[in-house]
Amino acid sequence: MSTWRWKTWAVLSVLILLAGSVPAQAQRPTIRVGAIVPLTGAAGVSGQFMQRGYQLALDDVNRTGVLGRQVELIIENDRGDPPTGAAAYVKLVTRDEVIAVLGGLQSSVSIAVAAQARQRPVLMAWTGAAAVIVEQALADAEWFFHYHPWQYHNADSTYRFIRSAGARTIFLAYEDGPFGASAVDEARAFARQYGLTIVAAEPFRTGSPDLTPLLTKARGSDADVFLFVGFDQDVVPMATQARQVGYSPKMILGSPPSWPVGFERLPAGNYISGVALWTPENPARASRDFVRRYRERFREEPTSYWAPLAYTNLVTVADAIRRAGSTELGALIRAMRATDYDGPIGMKLTFKRSIYGRNQGFTRLIGFQWQNGKQVVVWPEEIAGGRLLYPAPFGR
Repeated sequence: MSTWRWKTWAVLSVLILLAGSVPAQAQRPTIRVGAIVPLTGAAGVSGQFMQRGYQLALDDVNRTGVLGRQVELIIENDRGDPPTGAAAYVKLVTRDEVIAVLGGLQSSVSIAVAAQARQRPVLMAWTGAAAVIVEQALADAEWFFHYHPWQYHNADSTYRFIRSAGARTIFLAYEDGPFGASAVDEARAFARQYGLTIVAAEPFRTGSPDLTPLLTKARGSDADVFLFVGFDQDVVPMATQARQVGYSPKMILGSPPSWPVGFERLPAGNYISGVALWTPENPARASRDFVRRYRERFREEPTSYWAPLAYTNLVTVADAIRRAGSTELGALIRAMRATDYDGPIGMKLTFKRSIYGRNQGFTRLIGFQWQNGKQVVVWPEEIAGGRLLYPAPFGR
């Protein structure tokens, strides 16, 4: 066969293959999965980061498809409202007939969703909820896989980070919902374990425009660390009003689900510390690749760990379906339990038993400090990319 005939035959063969395979995949019914996230409300910023993480994951998953089919992701906005979240679960399972429900962020919504899930179980690959009451509610659920650390994991990481800085005393401020309440329940016990003393624990209403009475009281305590547990919308008022009342403890440490977009440009935010599952400064190769692709696609910084966590969520569920070779629930559970994934979070994801639950993923947070617009990882030492400035040079 002459060269040009061979090339023509090869090109035609590829075209025939494409003409046969692409329509065949497109014509087959999609594999439907649902996700429940707060696109609006107190944690809306985090939910929007999740949505973008899912978009990146869906691109990757559908590049090759799963079991010869495309994956269709149906995202429902729970608005941070428990009844809305519960209704979204029922819709996804009964009307949309999804094979798995992903997402989840706030504990209050997760409690409501859990009640519906027990009545209509499907594979539940849940990213959010740190409150242990959610873990207890689904303790015997073989089909419940939890990605985010539980509150006792968060507490252990937080107080170990504070102790490593050399601090001794803490003023704890917490939002008055299930998220904040779970953070204060066993706080003193965890703090004592690391030689720390919580001198006061004060609640605040999330979204409150005036936090100066709380901050003035904290200033009077003279504690080394001001630790606040709240949502995204509380972060900027906490940082700016601390400056307004002249409050400069050795460390201000926050643990919101996400930091507001543009926080890196807030002068009052410089040198505030945080604990999180991930930051964009994570040096792992998969993390760097994720950050690059996120910037190219969305033209913004992925300042929230909820974006790579959502990406991890969908990719690992799709991989489990692929390995199961089926969408049958029992096969999916067995495949999810065999998950062994090195992704953008920078820590390997496997599922093991936790105190109450059967399938727990990540169990550790990292410590960072905002330094000149970057979330510099400062703890633990083995992955630190910089040094913690302690005492923080707030106005010093």
